[in-house]
Amino acid sequence: MQKTLNIWKFTDGKQGHISQTDGLIAAIRNSHDIVESVVDVNELPNAFFMFFSWLFRKRPAIFPNNTPDFIIGAGHRTHASMLLANSLCGGKTIVLMKPSLPLKRFDFVVVPRHDGVTPRTNTIEIQGVLNAIEFVEHKSLEKGLLLIGGDSTHFEWDNASVVKQIVEIIKSDQQVAWTLTTSRRTPASFLSLLKGLQMTVVPFEDTDKEWLHEQYKNAGRIWITPDSVSMVYESLSSGAVANVFSLLPKEKSSRVRAGLDQLIDSGTVRTFDEWKLHSMDDQVPQKFDESARVAEVILDSNL
Repeated sequence: MQKTLNIWKFTDGKQGHISQTDGLIAAIRNSHDIVESVVDVNELPNAFFMFFSWLFRKRPAIFPNNTPDFIIGAGHRTHASMLLANSLCGGKTIVLMKPSLPLKRFDFVVVPRHDGVTPRTNTIEIQGVLNAIEFVEHKSLEKGLLLIGGDSTHFEWDNASVVKQIVEIIKSDQQVAWTLTTSRRTPASFLSLLKGLQMTVVPFEDTDKEWLHEQYKNAGRIWITPDSVSMVYESLSSGAVANVFSLLPKEKSSRVRAGLDQLIDSGTVRTFDEWKLHSMDDQVPQKFDESARVAEVILDSNL
């Protein structure tokens, strides 16, 4: 019988970081019973307190009472407190994204491939970032989702171009029931351009995290504007056929664009322009479950 794992989740309260840690913990839970304890680093005193806790080997009251097997965190504010917990209480540290402290201080460092971190024995390279979206096999390709972003530092937004692409996507297969949602960055004028199109439109104001997760669970086809890169990875993680609208990149290169380019170059996703050239080809969902893969590497090395 496998032992129950004590997992301490260090959080800075940022939703993107929470999603990453939750994704990894959920993947570990698929094969092990766990006891999850949350440490909010916003409730920890200042750096001097942590230094004296380390110096005098005094366990902060905010730390859980059990002994951790894994200490997991994402976000720069979690790094020092994770190492303090490791020093005082034991457990293996797993930091998600490139840390602000030396990599060798952590047992595992989970980093996106596009960050260009030199591989070490304790690094695990992933595509994109981890997330808590559940992989679902054999989803209906007759349910589609359109995720619309807006202006960003990475791509030139173009209302008319995006609407034109949506029209072509909908007309290409009228058996698909499409649902479209927007984001806080979507221009106010965008929705008025969609009148008459055969789809369900749900503005972001009428959605929440649970609604989006339900869409991910059911949609077999998902199109995402490339500025919403985290949703590209979430869509792939859901087990859908995921593609991106074509938008012109802004001149300045970025790691975010580099990561998306890797997905496109590998054929994992297609741009709209590529899809038009091969629209008659059947695309099938690919197994894209980075959280499960990372969990397997960590568990295999630990147990």
